[in-house]
Amino acid sequence: MAIDDLPVYEVFWQKDALSFATHVGSVRAASDQAALEAAREAYFRRDSAFDIWVVREDHIARARVIPETLPDAPETKSYRLPNGYDNAPLWKKFKAQAQKIEDVAAEMAASQGGSER
Repeated sequence: MAIDDLPVYEVFWQKDALSFATHVGSVRAASDQAALEAAREAYFRRDSAFDIWVVREDHIARARVIPETLPDAPETKSYRLPNGYDNAPLWKKFKAQAQKIEDVAAEMAASQGGSER
């Protein structure tokens, strides 16, 4: 059997118990167990892994391949971007109304002087 006839396995790893699974590459192998061994040899000889996954490429579903899983019209998400809002006028108004530290200190001194009576 030629190497090109073997199925492709995608390799994912988890560095530690709290990290996410991350794709590290692909291997070709005749079986799941052979793919796991090939992945260990190819990608994890030097780095230790908490967990390793190998998944046959043809068993992975992708949204790009299945058009009915994608939304018809992608919604705009400009509200997620920092330039999605124009806060400059509000910030200028806030700064104009903001008190100076001297004003706050004088106000505190006045309120403490008034409460001692």
